[in-house]
Amino acid sequence: MKASKKCPHCGQWSTWNQEPTDLCQHCLNLLDPVAVERQQAQEDRREEEKKRFTVDLIQIKADDSAFTKIWKSIGLGFQLAFVGIVSFILWLIALLAG
Repeated sequence: MKASKKCPHCGQWSTWNQEPTDLCQHCLNLLDPVAVERQQAQEDRREEEKKRFTVDLIQIKADDSAFTKIWKSIGLGFQLAFVGIVSFILWLIALLAG
C-alpha cells in the first residue's frame, strides 16, 4: 500500500513513497522540502567533518625526479611514524580512561 501526502505548494494529494525527493503529481514540486533541506545539511556536516579530520600525506608522483622521490619518501616515513605514535597515545589514553 502506497502512502499519500498533501502537497505544501498546491494543496493536492499525491502518491508518496516516503522519500525526500518525491514530487507532487500535479505541480511537480517537492512533497517534503523540509526533509530535503535537513538531508542536505546533514551531508554538508559530513563533508565538513571529513575535511576537518583528514591527514594529507605527502604524494610521491611518478614524474618526480629521483632526488625528489627520496626526500618525499623520507618525509612520508616521518609523517607515518608521527601519525602512528599519536594514534597509539590516543588509543592508550582511551584504554586507560575506560
